[in-house]
Amino acid sequence: GRTGAPGYAMNALRTAQAADLPRMMEIIAQAQSYMAACGVNQWQDGYPDEARIAEDIRRQNARVYVEGQDVVAMAVLVTDGEPTYARIYQGEWKTQEPYACIHRLAVCAERRGKGVADAMLSACEAQALAQGLDAVRIDTHRDNHAMQRLLLRNGYVRCGIIYLESGSERIALEKCLRKPGNPG
Repeated sequence: GRTGAPGYAMNALRTAQAADLPRMMEIIAQAQSYMAACGVNQWQDGYPDEARIAEDIRRQNARVYVEGQDVVAMAVLVTDGEPTYARIYQGEWKTQEPYACIHRLAVCAERRGKGVADAMLSACEAQALAQGLDAVRIDTHRDNHAMQRLLLRNGYVRCGIIYLESGSERIALEKCLRKPGNPG
């Protein structure tokens, strides 16, 4: 196989650049098709569109997961709060701490089911911890069983229900990155 240059990480999470936008939109289109095929009414209304992803990149919140030289997954890691998480119903968040939140997580079709999403989550969690954040919050559609399985097997706990700005209901999950009473 091909070897990377010295110090070149073969699998790595990095901040997305403007040049990544076409590939990111391709991954989103694949995810939209996959969800439609699974009967999940999520990302079926034109969201997330190119303007949204371009803004994520501009804000330096967008992340891409790279295997070798190929972008195989994407997500958005937000560390300055999520307004729709201020109110949670039918439950409560596990922490009151500042938290990171992950949005728009998607894996390219050819790498689906190969552990890429797990690696992406883990890398995002490591970045959150490095920024001093003790928890990660995420939400997903109630019919998106693949995402729910991914999150539960990675230690996320279902906390309740949140509502997006559009009024759409989402299952809200959270993972505590540190054990209580452990400063690090």
